[in-house]
Amino acid sequence: MRYVGALIIKLLMITLVLWVLLGFFGGVSFANILLVSVLLTGVSFLVGDLYVLQNFGNTLATVVDFALTGAGLWVLGAVLFPFEGLVLYCIVSAFGIATGEGFFHLYMERFVLNNPESSSGDTSTRDLQTEFGSDVDIKSDAEKANKKKK
Repeated sequence: MRYVGALIIKLLMITLVLWVLLGFFGGVSFANILLVSVLLTGVSFLVGDLYVLQNFGNTLATVVDFALTGAGLWVLGAVLFPFEGLVLYCIVSAFGIATGEGFFHLYMERFVLNNPESSSGDTSTRDLQTEFGSDVDIKSDAEKANKKKK
């Protein structure tokens, strides 16, 4: 259920950015924007959020999402709604989506990918230090005990 909520948030974010940039300024129909949003959300979620984010972190996942969104939008735009200046719209849209993805990845790491059942409950920081000292009293007590035996 956590993945469904994350997918809906991601779909709404991508649709909103594309609707503002391509719908208002580019004159693209909402049906085409919704189709592109669904396709980009699916690919970006599988590759960027479930694989790259878990294995490589937020920064690389955001860069990968920028590249996937820009390339995917350019290819789908060339097929569905070709117009003059499409590349510029793709770059600006990819930048806007990647900006939102940075915050979305924080949400993913905190609420979706965090598995509380697998944590051991160990909250120590493992910040241990070794102490060096001399054990003079113990050594002298041991010597006294050995002398008594003789």
